[in-house]
Amino acid sequence: MKTSPNVINKVAVVRCNSYSKKELIQKIENCVAIIGGFKKYIYRGKKILLKPNLLSASKLELAVTTHPVFIESIIDIIKKNTGGDVEITIADSPGAATPHTIENLKIVYEACGLTKLSKIKGVKLSMETEFSVISFKEGKVLKHLEIIKPAVDADIIINLPKFKTHSLTRISGAVKNMYGIVHGRTKTLLHTKFLEIDKFSDMLLDIYMYKTPVLNIMDGIIGLEGEGPGASGKPRNVGVVLAGTNGVAMDCLVSEMMGFRSEDVPLIRCAALRSFEGTDKDKIEILGATMKDLLVKDFKLPKNTPVDRITKNQFVKTYMLPFVRNNLYSSPYQNNEKCTLCEICIDTCPEKAISLKNKSLIFDYKKCIRCYCCSEMCPYGAIDLKYSFIGNLIFGRRTVK
Repeated sequence: MKTSPNVINKVAVVRCNSYSKKELIQKIENCVAIIGGFKKYIYRGKKILLKPNLLSASKLELAVTTHPVFIESIIDIIKKNTGGDVEITIADSPGAATPHTIENLKIVYEACGLTKLSKIKGVKLSMETEFSVISFKEGKVLKHLEIIKPAVDADIIINLPKFKTHSLTRISGAVKNMYGIVHGRTKTLLHTKFLEIDKFSDMLLDIYMYKTPVLNIMDGIIGLEGEGPGASGKPRNVGVVLAGTNGVAMDCLVSEMMGFRSEDVPLIRCAALRSFEGTDKDKIEILGATMKDLLVKDFKLPKNTPVDRITKNQFVKTYMLPFVRNNLYSSPYQNNEKCTLCEICIDTCPEKAISLKNKSLIFDYKKCIRCYCCSEMCPYGAIDLKYSFIGNLIFGRRTVK
């Protein structure tokens, strides 16, 4: 939601260098204690939704999804603080390539280490495949939302994002993680509907406004750098847990930690234009650490540098936008050494711009909208990004991959 003036933009940060459960419980409790403690945010008798990042059925060592021990630690803390008198559900609608079916949810949950966890801890893994159509007049670009039932029904949402880069949105943090409450392949349609990055960012903010988490706790022990948020990114030891009530403020801090100027992150810029709290890094109160200590040295940012502001002039949009996309944006291409021809990228593409011919992927760059869903959802990291000669000249890149 657009936070009210009495909301203090505090983000707590605690160092944590392993997924040892004992250490995680201690560090997560310490982190949330800095902003009031768990009992300030959770109550007995409530339905609590844990919303991790479950982008895809990725191996844990790829650091694409919220770590199961991180989730388990939070479950234990919640039960301790409520005497177990709560209904805990874990739910997400995975990435655009994954239809929201029971079969696919089972595959993702199993790969992410949650099937066994749910049985041991007695928490519910949502197999709900239905969604609710929500009228949302407060939205800037989204007036109707298709939201998975567990998110609609929850009394309390605790958002558990991952510390990751994102080839399209720069970062995948607290606000972007709530995109996962949108039902199934509706997310693919939204990529097509909101082609311009600022419109896409406003859409993410609308979703966050509709169902604002009570608490955001970020898994930043091992993050993802480079071409995140999927398997094309590279795991990177970051060694932090972050907690806060304001996801925008958390994302602003995370972007600075990675090495972005927060104002260059489209989501933060758009939030500032809409007067959201938490967009001014100088007004964010960092608790438990200093900004100097949190900067991740030589953190690799996404190669892509989209042109964020496209004129509304129809001539420019019709004739210049294709030129901009083809010459300034990065373009996806097949990494033959990694590609298994699984065709997930073909199924994912909202514009049907990828086909298979003679065991090679064919990209129709005139159709391609540079949403990078293909790269995001490839489980093998087999979709790389490349630039034109003109794009490299304009943005000062020294190499063309």
